[in-house]
Amino acid sequence: MSVTAIIEPLVIPTYPVGVPEKNPVFFEKRVYQGSNGKVYPVPFIDKVHDHPVPVSYRSARLENDLVKLVMLPEIGGRIFVGQDKQNDGYDFFYRQDVIKPALVGLAGPWISGGVEFNWPQHHRPGTFLPADVAIEEEPDGVYTIWFSEHDPIHRLKGMHGIRLRPDSSLIELRGRLYNRTALTRTFLWWANVAALVHDRYQSFFPPDVHYVADHAVRAQSTFPQAEQPYYGVPYQDRPGANDLGWYKNIPVPTSYMVCQTRFDFFGGYDFAADGGFVHVADRHIAPGKKQWTWGDHGFGHAWDRELTDANGPYVELMAGVYTDNQPDFTYLLPYETKTFSQYWWPIQGLGPVQNASTRAALRLVVGDDRSIDFGAAVPSRIEGARLVLKEGERTLVDEQIDLAPGAAWRKEGLRLHGDQEGSLQAVLCDREGRELLSYRPVDRSVLVRDRKVATQPAAPEQIPSTDELYFVGEHLEQYRHPTRSPELYWEEALRRDPSDARCRIAMGRRALERGEFSRAKDHFLIAITRLTSRHPNPVTGEAHYHLGVALRWLGEDAAARDALAKAAWNSEWRAAAGYQLATLDCREDSFERALERLEEALDTNRRNSKAHVLKAKVLRKLGRETEASALLKSILEHDPLDHWARWEYEPESANFASPTRNDGQTILDLAFDLIEAGFGDDAARLLCWHHETEVEASAVPNPLSLTPMTRYLLASLRDTAEAWHGARGQCPDRFFPSRLEEYAVLCQATARKEQDPVASYALGNFLYDRRRHADAIAAWEASVAAGADFATVHRNLAIAYWNLRGDGDAARASYLKALALDPQDARVLSEYDQLRKKLNDPIAERLAFLEARRALVLERDDCTVELAALYNLSGQSARALELLTTRRFHPWEGGEGAVLRQFTTAQLNLGRQALAAGDAAKAYELFARAMDTPENLGEAYHLLQAKADVNYWIGRSLATLGRSQEAQRFFEESAAEAGDFADMAVTEHSPLSWFRGLSLRELGREAQARELFESLRFFGEAKLKEKAEIDYFATSLPNLLVFDENLQARRDAENHLLIAIAWHGLGDGEKARQHLEKSLAFTNSDLRSVELLAALEHASASTVVHGALATTLP
Repeated sequence: MSVTAIIEPLVIPTYPVGVPEKNPVFFEKRVYQGSNGKVYPVPFIDKVHDHPVPVSYRSARLENDLVKLVMLPEIGGRIFVGQDKQNDGYDFFYRQDVIKPALVGLAGPWISGGVEFNWPQHHRPGTFLPADVAIEEEPDGVYTIWFSEHDPIHRLKGMHGIRLRPDSSLIELRGRLYNRTALTRTFLWWANVAALVHDRYQSFFPPDVHYVADHAVRAQSTFPQAEQPYYGVPYQDRPGANDLGWYKNIPVPTSYMVCQTRFDFFGGYDFAADGGFVHVADRHIAPGKKQWTWGDHGFGHAWDRELTDANGPYVELMAGVYTDNQPDFTYLLPYETKTFSQYWWPIQGLGPVQNASTRAALRLVVGDDRSIDFGAAVPSRIEGARLVLKEGERTLVDEQIDLAPGAAWRKEGLRLHGDQEGSLQAVLCDREGRELLSYRPVDRSVLVRDRKVATQPAAPEQIPSTDELYFVGEHLEQYRHPTRSPELYWEEALRRDPSDARCRIAMGRRALERGEFSRAKDHFLIAITRLTSRHPNPVTGEAHYHLGVALRWLGEDAAARDALAKAAWNSEWRAAAGYQLATLDCREDSFERALERLEEALDTNRRNSKAHVLKAKVLRKLGRETEASALLKSILEHDPLDHWARWEYEPESANFASPTRNDGQTILDLAFDLIEAGFGDDAARLLCWHHETEVEASAVPNPLSLTPMTRYLLASLRDTAEAWHGARGQCPDRFFPSRLEEYAVLCQATARKEQDPVASYALGNFLYDRRRHADAIAAWEASVAAGADFATVHRNLAIAYWNLRGDGDAARASYLKALALDPQDARVLSEYDQLRKKLNDPIAERLAFLEARRALVLERDDCTVELAALYNLSGQSARALELLTTRRFHPWEGGEGAVLRQFTTAQLNLGRQALAAGDAAKAYELFARAMDTPENLGEAYHLLQAKADVNYWIGRSLATLGRSQEAQRFFEESAAEAGDFADMAVTEHSPLSWFRGLSLRELGREAQARELFESLRFFGEAKLKEKAEIDYFATSLPNLLVFDENLQARRDAENHLLIAIAWHGLGDGEKARQHLEKSLAFTNSDLRSVELLAALEHASASTVVHGALATTLP
């Protein structure tokens, strides 16, 4: 038995994605997976095409006689196939027959199936980008296929190696996460395992898991039986269908995560295939155990169709390392590496297990009739194993057996003699009597929750201590909170104590990240003054280290050396400070001293790969070539994808070009590494090689693999007029600098006499991403003044003028300039229309503008939906419906509902027109069609989404047709609805509460109708008194994208509309009008507000109940 490890082509039908966005997208308040949805500098992709084409991918196959694995390096190095060859080729990991991206990923495209490896956030920024790949062979025939990337946002290096032995079905993932930067970062790691599910698929978790938690631990549920509402579903009212281990019992999109367990495993089992898998990892560093599902209901089924053609629904059984929730981040210090292993292996003929390891799995279940289901399975052959099962002192089983992969051992006919399941104990030992695995049933009655439901921190001014203020700020920063700033908490602490050292260090780090080096320096100096006020040797070297880094950026190398040397007194910062000092030594050609520094740094942190490579380079400078080459060779044996080591070992060779793919971003990382240590000439050589060498083609290319920055950096190094001239005039598309080193280069470029519009534009991009908004505007305006003749800079200014100054006129003018320069930019058109929507431009003018550019509008789903909305607002619902039913839409995860809302509106508008015209049969058909959403919309009704309007109008049409009993059923369904599901949350009331009231009146329950409208009024009035803010625990809010919004004004408008509807229902048209006018002052494009205004203008309040208004109200 041997292992095959090979890179080979694999043709897969693929739905192409759109062209990566050439405009920078600044998502400053986007909530994504519970944390910051910032995507810059990754080019955004928001289009998926509708027809597959064959695409040839590089695949990496790893296979033995027991299992077959196929990975896709060009899609993040994910596992694409996981097949159990001992179980008729059962795919224990979900297998796709197509590549069908959906708009789920951080930067857009994401595919389901197999195993996705997510880091440093969820979903991984590079999930739909190529990874580097290499094959490692060990002497005993074990193979590992390695995948590596430099994270496109923070440039951290993440590696995962898939490792397979010749005689085992155990699949090992070896992870190496390396912070190759000088600043502390945060990360999480989740392996997303997908499994095909149906009514007979069960997810299983350790037997002591008695409760689970939602994202951010914002809610909890008992487990496995949910005995309370969870995700809005009243599971307590669903006896027999409330076990969360079964996909069939979960009707809505749902996550749950294990909070505490003493076990190291979990998995899933397919009873139809009589097979499944277990995941095993050391819970002390890998506590994460999670299930996610879209839900077994129409809403989830629509997402299944988005993600596959015919492979069906799936659940994700996710395994987290250094994390147990989402979001839940861990620190990675400068130059720190964390390593770990995770394991999966297939099981067959056994069912869900109660304990598992890398050696074996045990099943021990006592049935209601006291029968005992006992069995074992193994990933590798074990001969002469001893398996014992005892009930107290009574031995039920004691057998010596041979165990082999693919052949579970089962024992039948066993029964519990007493009544204590906990008296059982199973033990599996090897031939020598060493215990391999054991299990004793858990007494769940004594289990106690040790995790509390999370709470939102108080406002800074309400927190009593500076200590707590610091830690709240730290939490917000560590967890990358999308809508709450940590600096507000630190600033409040500093208002009370201006020298608080921890807050000064935190504020200094933030300033350093923004490129505000002098400000950072001041913060660190104040912190050091406090830290050394009683003694010169503080407990931490953090302040001195970061001061040293800031001083280096300011060009104060001598002072930086002093600060870094002091930081090195502290063990925690010795390695990072030592590396920094060594680079300073190299810059001064003090190579002997640099070598000493590197040895000291490596004594503290042996895993700092940059220190090893720099050591090799220093050895070469000292004439010790043999030692340098040997060191580089050993580095590459450990990590064949260490690109700096490869460049030093085999520069300008095919062995360097192929693993790096000559990716421009990787080249920049290496060039900046060289420049930091004073090897500018070597960096220039690398950059020239990059410019002279083709970028390797990829089925999924990196849109930033070619970047103008490489030429600007070369010009910076040579600093001649000719070099700078060569950098000027490059195409600005996707010029998205994000490193502090790039910032320094652009500052140098823009400080020259010769104005460079592209450099100023790119500098503005960097500054805006760092939230230095005023500086960004200045840079972009300088670009315009320098003669920028491209649209993006004007588009960027438009966004900034609106978001920062609230200047609609300036924003409008800039958008019109952008459209004049590039009239075919569909994103700019869509954004401009959204600005006009915020400015309350007349509906007719917006509609005419879009209709004149219809072909461009149709390039984007969001713009097409807006055109449909304008048709609905303009009384042209037939055109809206034609538009909506003749196109395939692709929703964003978390942003569902926009297309469906316009479809439902169009159907109901047309139905009401037919009803008013006396054609009740046609009206009924149109109303009923609103309930049956066509698949081309890409979405369907959420289980908890109100349909009171549709049910009401179906009832009205049936009543008109004389089918009163049927009508009553629909009125009952409408009236019985409780709340609504909007903005990814359950709410007590929405504008659809109006139809609940109308339905109650149709049923003759006037008192209940008035009670409902009073409740609606009280609800709206109470909400008006609340401060509007984005939900602290929001998981996904993709609709908050380019433009800032006055959230309070929007919420107030929504609540005034609710109050207006309530007063209308209560018969007071004047009060209804007063509140409606306040709502319309915020937006003229809310259909329900517009229709209510028309109703109030054309009828008196007395006709509300059964008069003409019932056919014109929202």
